[in-house]
Amino acid sequence: MGQYVYWHAPLWEVILACTALLGLLVWLTARALRRPDLHTALSSIDPALTTLPLLFFDQVRGITCLNTAAEDFMRRLAEAPESTNRNTLTETLNRVYAQGQVVQHEGWPEEGYTLIVTPIAASSRTTKGILALIVQEYPEPPQPITEVVEEPKTWIAVGPLLQIHATRPVVRTQMNHNEEGNGTLKWQEQPLSHLEEILLRYLLDHSTEVQTGETLFKVVWPDDPVEGYGLRAEQRDRLRRLIYQLRQHIEPEPGNPRFIVTAHGTGYALYPEQEVTTV
Repeated sequence: MGQYVYWHAPLWEVILACTALLGLLVWLTARALRRPDLHTALSSIDPALTTLPLLFFDQVRGITCLNTAAEDFMRRLAEAPESTNRNTLTETLNRVYAQGQVVQHEGWPEEGYTLIVTPIAASSRTTKGILALIVQEYPEPPQPITEVVEEPKTWIAVGPLLQIHATRPVVRTQMNHNEEGNGTLKWQEQPLSHLEEILLRYLLDHSTEVQTGETLFKVVWPDDPVEGYGLRAEQRDRLRRLIYQLRQHIEPEPGNPRFIVTAHGTGYALYPEQEVTTV
């Protein structure tokens, strides 16, 4: 025989229980439907992603800032008096959109930073958008300048105060000061980067000959095509920065160069202070 259980409770208790149950149901539904915003999602992956400018680009909406760091960066870029960086960013984004290839632009928007641009492709392998990230480079610790012992027939003399190693990416210069009053000059060695070595050896092989910027750019960056109308703005800036860095290693006074001389409107030339010899 069946049994029946009856619950006798005041009306206010019934209403309170139903309200609590309804509130719990609403809270669970909201939790299930809520999606974290992009800032929260990036922060959960790596907090550093919220401090790096992250941009999205397509040809319909243009540039979209994906975090507050990108918004601050684009605001500073718009307020800058020079339009070179703005033009370079637009040109790079459109080029990646058209070609569908990843581009890494070192030294943009200034020295010590790198712009990384990658396409987002659909299943049809057509580019649907572009992601761009600006990261800060961390310079390598400075190499100590050490005195070296003479090595016979391994140094190419470019001048009385400058020599380049015949095989290694190293130059050495003489410090122009006296030690203990006896007038002794000591050689000090400094390493060159791979690109600096390529540029210096090419200029040395063509010493006293003015080389155009296009020629030097093709020598140092053979995989980066040069258009028929000449170097693009970012290519000219990249070459100037490399010339500047090389002068810091080899020039007694980088602000008043005596070896690598600028031929205004044409290019650069290296003028040894004596006939190039191997010692």
